[in-house]
Amino acid sequence: MIQALNSPVEVGLRTLFVLAEAYPLALDIGSIVLLDHGILNSADLGGPISLHPPLPARSAELGVKRQLIEDGLQILIRFELAELSPSPKGIQFQASEEAQGFIELLQTPYAIGLRERARWVVERLLPADEATIRNILQSVMDNWSGEFFSTKPLIEDEQYE
Repeated sequence: MIQALNSPVEVGLRTLFVLAEAYPLALDIGSIVLLDHGILNSADLGGPISLHPPLPARSAELGVKRQLIEDGLQILIRFELAELSPSPKGIQFQASEEAQGFIELLQTPYAIGLRERARWVVERLLPADEATIRNILQSVMDNWSGEFFSTKPLIEDEQYE
């Protein structure tokens, strides 16, 4: 069975939109993970309507996203759409010069939505340092955790009160 959602190709494309909007800056994997999360859940950050539905467990996505993004980056590098660059901060990734031309070929409503949200999330989060970005996303995750708790008892029976 072919996996379409969250496949290395789909995640790689989302990553390419982030790298192209951030160009010429190079980003580390942690920043890419956080920016990708912001693209998919932009409404949670006060931005445009989210591309994906607001699932209650979306904060858990961050835990598995890193490997998916690494797999997507390997595809982008193989096709010369992204470049790996060592830096004093560690390994970073940057869109190649061919990336923008490739992205402009993608004209589906989803691709246009990705482009808009990538631009928004890069403008919103990239000027901030990594600690600020993590604090922003942590406050969003704290709000999500409230979705799992209720003040109403699970069992409405006097014997349990």
